[in-house]
Amino acid sequence: MDKKKVVCIVQARIGSTRLPGKMLQLLGEHTLLEWVLLRVKRANLIDLLVLATTDNECDNEIANDATELGINVFRGSEQNVISRFVEVSELYSSDIVIRVCADNPFIASEEIDRLIMYFTQSDCDYACNHRPVLDNQYADGFGAEIFSKKILMEIVGHANSPAHFEHVTAYLWENQDTYKLCSFKAPAELAHPELKFDIDTEEDLNYLNLLVKDHSIGIDTPAADIVKFCINAKNK
Repeated sequence: MDKKKVVCIVQARIGSTRLPGKMLQLLGEHTLLEWVLLRVKRANLIDLLVLATTDNECDNEIANDATELGINVFRGSEQNVISRFVEVSELYSSDIVIRVCADNPFIASEEIDRLIMYFTQSDCDYACNHRPVLDNQYADGFGAEIFSKKILMEIVGHANSPAHFEHVTAYLWENQDTYKLCSFKAPAELAHPELKFDIDTEEDLNYLNLLVKDHSIGIDTPAADIVKFCINAKNK
C-alpha cells in the first residue's frame, strides 16, 4: 500500500477581538506563532507543514515570520477558512490533513505523531486529541484534528452555513450520525481534562508566561512535563 501524504495545516491570523495581535504576543522568548510552528515541526510523521493565514495586509508579518522559519505559507480568505484548507490540500496533493489551531502554544509533536498513528490504523472519518472530548480525558491544548482529503471535500460539498465555512470541522460534529468521529484515551500523564493550555485572553497568556518562566519551559519540553509543572504549581 502506498504511503499516504500527511499535510499539517496551522490555521492562524493576527486578528483577535479578545487578545489583539495574539499571534505576535511573547510567551517567554518566542511569539505564540513561533511556539506553535516550531513545536509542530518536530513531529516525525508529518510530510509537510503549512501556515494557512489570510490575504489581509495585517497578516503580512506572521506570513513573513513563518517564511523565515522555513515554513510553507498559504494565504486566502479570512471568513471562508475551509477554502484555505481545500486549496492547501490540493496545492500540495495531500491524502491526510491535520488541522492545528495556533491558539495552542504547547502543542506537542509527540501527540501529533500519536494521532497520526491512531488515525492511519483505524476506520475513523475523523479523530482528535486537542481537547477533552469523546471521553478521551486529554488536557486542552496538546493535540490536533485529523481527517482525509476525501472527507474535507465532502464537508465543502455539504457546508450550508457560515459556521461550516469558518469552523473547518463543525459540519462533522453536527452530523455524527453520518460520520465516525473518534478519539482515544490520553496517556496517564496527560489525562487531566481540567487543565487548559490554549490562549484566548490576556489572563491566559499571563498565566502561561509565569509557568514558562518558573519552570524554564522551552520549545522542546514534552507535554507530560508541562502538565507536571502545572499540577505542582497548583498544589503549592
